[in-house]
Amino acid sequence: MTRLTAAPADASASAAGPTTAAELAAHIHIPRRLPIRYDGQPIRHMSNSSYTRWLLCQDDWRRYYLLGHRTAPSGAMFLGGRVDDAISTYYRRIIEHHERFTVDQVKDAYRDHWHAELAAEEDKLGIDWGPELSEAATFEMGLAAIELTLAQLVPKLGQPTAVQRKLEFALAPVEWTIQCYLDLETLRPDADGTPRPAVVDYKIKGSPLSQLKADHDPQAGLYLAARWLEGAPARDFSFAQVAKPGKQRRQMSTSMITTERTAGQLRGSLARIALAASQIAACYERFGPDEPWGFADPTGWKCSPRYCAHWRRCPGGRGL
Repeated sequence: MTRLTAAPADASASAAGPTTAAELAAHIHIPRRLPIRYDGQPIRHMSNSSYTRWLLCQDDWRRYYLLGHRTAPSGAMFLGGRVDDAISTYYRRIIEHHERFTVDQVKDAYRDHWHAELAAEEDKLGIDWGPELSEAATFEMGLAAIELTLAQLVPKLGQPTAVQRKLEFALAPVEWTIQCYLDLETLRPDADGTPRPAVVDYKIKGSPLSQLKADHDPQAGLYLAARWLEGAPARDFSFAQVAKPGKQRRQMSTSMITTERTAGQLRGSLARIALAASQIAACYERFGPDEPWGFADPTGWKCSPRYCAHWRRCPGGRGL
């Protein structure tokens, strides 16, 4: 586990000297422990997904992490995970055996991952395929996404150095950590040809991230901060995106959006997740696990029957 003692993110940060946990969260009370879950165990970790869930709806976070209210993953989520598995298999082969799979071999890996994970999900809650795409159509979309990824995105991503690496660090001497799982880490040449470390995350989305959204995305900030803290800062973070066909486009397409963070922005990412942990602890102390904690913006996409399984019975959704 990496403690919060950071290497400089750039030359300007170097001049300021090393950054300690106390300096990064000087004005934020970081709770020693996080709340107790439905199974009687304390929450031991935060992640980008838990932080994002908290930002979107505090009560959804409470239901999911404290009460254990789970719903079947959507077909889109399942699709993204299986394409991620297949591309990770491709890069793992390069790193471990110094050889590349063919497109057909990557598709075979995709099929294997699909069937294995589908069986695992069916033993749990199943998959919510939704009205838009059937299971068969979603599977075929994944095959097309792999072809496009290998043809249009992989040549831009650089030389792989690690796949699905777990980074874990603590903000202070506390009983919980922040976990990050980095899809892909590479060396990608600068304009002058010098290889620089970079982080890549795969996305399959109906609405790909724009540059503006990428520049403010919490995942990019948190993952770059994790690399910074371990003393191996990455130059940038790239979203390798496959855009699904739909109302906005007739055909599947790809894009690669790259974003950077200054040392100040990295500190800000850590301060924000520290504040979220503090707010979670405060809500638990004040309201406990059974009372509502706070609702999503009613004008936003999250507070809707399509994207929230609890909306129909939530006092902040349709109402009681």
